[in-house]
Amino acid sequence: LFIGDGIVQWQTNGVPIYTGARTQWWPAIVSDGDGGAIITWDDVDGFDSEDIYAQRINAAGVVQWVVDGVPICTESAGQEYPAAISDGAGGAIIIWTDERTGGNNIGDIYAQRINSAGVVQWTLDGIPVCTAANPQSNPTIVSDGINGAIVTWIDNRNVNDPDIYAQRITGAGTTQWAADGVVITSAINLQSTPVIASDGAGCAIVAWYDFRNGYE
Repeated sequence: LFIGDGIVQWQTNGVPIYTGARTQWWPAIVSDGDGGAIITWDDVDGFDSEDIYAQRINAAGVVQWVVDGVPICTESAGQEYPAAISDGAGGAIIIWTDERTGGNNIGDIYAQRINSAGVVQWTLDGIPVCTAANPQSNPTIVSDGINGAIVTWIDNRNVNDPDIYAQRITGAGTTQWAADGVVITSAINLQSTPVIASDGAGCAIVAWYDFRNGYE
């Protein structure tokens, strides 16, 4: 933690969030709205066992939930690449790529909400955001301004011609748009690496790499 004059506030070399035997990758962080943060990560134990965990840390650098974090998703197969936003109530909404239905490299998009006390709010191991055929990947997320979220991702349901899709989720964990999301672009050739921002009015603006005019 830093303040305006650049002086670190917690212990030298940082506060440990996880100190167990497993490996952690792809951390993401979001404000808890009270001077601290909620951190989520990909927790790895072997090639085919990747789970999503989270921990809250307060403004004093003290972890608030169970030692080594709260499980967000421990479903079989792999979960990876988490991203998170504040839920506007001291908790977070977390999304990730999930391989439970198709094995390695066949990912869907799932989400979970966790409250400020470290209690997951939706279905155990998360709700499906998109389970369309073929892989979905690179999910990104932004608040909808009313405790829910808008999610976008790369979608390969159109084989060999990846597109960009999006979905909205309420704070209660209910998807709001068409099943498996609405198409943002289905132009020819590859669309990739979407990023998303709130428009300040409950909607979102999405940008991406686009190769409709060729690959050079």
